[in-house]
Amino acid sequence: RGDAKAKPALFNTFQRGVEESVWETVPQPAWDAFQSGGSHGFIDLFVKSSDYARQWKYTVAPDADARAIGAVFWAKRWADEAGGSSVVDGVAKKAGKLGDYLRYSFFDKYFKKLGCTSLGCPPANDYASAHYLLA
Repeated sequence: RGDAKAKPALFNTFQRGVEESVWETVPQPAWDAFQSGGSHGFIDLFVKSSDYARQWKYTVAPDADARAIGAVFWAKRWADEAGGSSVVDGVAKKAGKLGDYLRYSFFDKYFKKLGCTSLGCPPANDYASAHYLLA
């Protein structure tokens, strides 16, 4: 976490900005204790204004999660063909749980109802916002 002691933290290596380049990012903890960066934490590195509130950010990358699940699928298949592996079996079980959570990325508050052909359509909610694509 941001305290650098309690528990490990995921690293946000992709901060959206004018240029969304992975080569021009500043690695930062996903849990920001506002002890590094500026008075508002790491967000000060990206927003050049002082009239905003502190922001707690949580990152999600469902496309990366889906690729990881795909890689585990093939590892499990190849390990099974070679006689099995308890290590791969354990990872596959965790990947299955990740896949369960990945379903939440099919919903997005900005999606329009399927069939909308106008920019004026209001955003959808509940299952009407599920496009079954990775958000």
